[in-house]
Amino acid sequence: MKAEEILRRVRLDFPPAGAIVVGFSGGADSTLLTHLLAEKFGATRVHAVHVNHGIRGPEAARDERFVRDFCAARGLRLTVFQRDIPRLARESHAGLEECARRVRYECFAQVAAGDADVIVTAHNADDNAETVLMNLTRGMGPHGASGIPVRRGKLCRPLLALSRAEIEFLCASFGLTWVEDSTNREAQYTRNRLRLRVMPELRAINPQVAQAFSRFTASMALENEYMQAQAQALLKAAQTDGGLSLPVLRQAHPALLRRALEIYLQPLGRLSYEHLLRAEACVANGGGLMLPGGAQLAARQDTLTVTREKPVAFARAVSEGKMELPNGKKIIVSRKFIKNGKNCPNVHNLLFKNRLNCDRITGVPVIRTRRAGDRFAPFGRGVTKSVKKLFNELRIPAAARDAVLLLALDDAVIWIEGIGPAEGYAADFEEGWALEIQLCGDT
Repeated sequence: MKAEEILRRVRLDFPPAGAIVVGFSGGADSTLLTHLLAEKFGATRVHAVHVNHGIRGPEAARDERFVRDFCAARGLRLTVFQRDIPRLARESHAGLEECARRVRYECFAQVAAGDADVIVTAHNADDNAETVLMNLTRGMGPHGASGIPVRRGKLCRPLLALSRAEIEFLCASFGLTWVEDSTNREAQYTRNRLRLRVMPELRAINPQVAQAFSRFTASMALENEYMQAQAQALLKAAQTDGGLSLPVLRQAHPALLRRALEIYLQPLGRLSYEHLLRAEACVANGGGLMLPGGAQLAARQDTLTVTREKPVAFARAVSEGKMELPNGKKIIVSRKFIKNGKNCPNVHNLLFKNRLNCDRITGVPVIRTRRAGDRFAPFGRGVTKSVKKLFNELRIPAAARDAVLLLALDDAVIWIEGIGPAEGYAADFEEGWALEIQLCGDT
């Protein structure tokens, strides 16, 4: 392994002006990247950003001190953000990893406010391989197989072609020390399970597996770019006054048609794989399909149209078994006896979100749509808010809000689809009867 050969794969070709804002955690990857940027561009352009997530206590304080000392020794500008990620994750009903990532990029963007500024992160080839594996386990298509892009808008990832082992080798070559995040060894995080258990097995098959994934994702990214352009051309060719021409769409290859429909229907919100399959069936065979947010897809008289109708307000008494609701959604309501439930109360666990304590439900609950004045106290947060404000905080599209299901006892909302039970109604016991609401299509 030669440092010169590895360094040739580092991408430091930035525009001639603007700040270079680098995310600096203190780990080996970001330490090497910050060092290389400082060596090439100097203190006038490099601006390091460190986000203390408020998760690891003394260890996080140690990381922050390391970053401060490193930047001070090189005269680099540094901005440190203090963020309480556990609290923000609870409030946004997001996982810790997801919330931390979102907050980090918000901090980076705050510093890189100039039009010519770029944001630089230290993702590497191993990160890319882990991302692809995560995407595949979730059933994502070509977008997921394309992995982490080298560049997207302001965001640049110069080390993406280097493996983690090569980065640590370069750190040793330059005499750089770094700090280790102890949570990287905790297997309860999805990415860590892949890193600690799956990747070593793949390396046993191919020691250069990270580089192999990089070649694969580079090929997929090119094909994905081509498919995107072809799908846009198909939509342009199919455009009519009333919608899209069905004869033109029906001539397209199924893969191209699916991509075109995905682009065309994107303004309605994120669609499931099943929605796209059913939309394809509509194009092929005619008919209609109800989509999220109360939109209606219709394939009639050689034209594919999308119309937005105001969702029907309704309220139905809950009964056990399968219920078909006026907005097209289907739910299955059942009573289940829970044993050994002490590990279940995780606000990010789908089953826990959809289970309520039967003992607290003293009447017949009603499944309904939202109403003006609805208020809700989410489990575990100690606050009561208007449903409207809660939807704003969770960034639920306005077009989709009237389709969100609520469970109510009299006028009290005790459960909201995608959010979970209200305070006092959660099935947060080790053993007992729970009312489970399963939305058909949940996995």
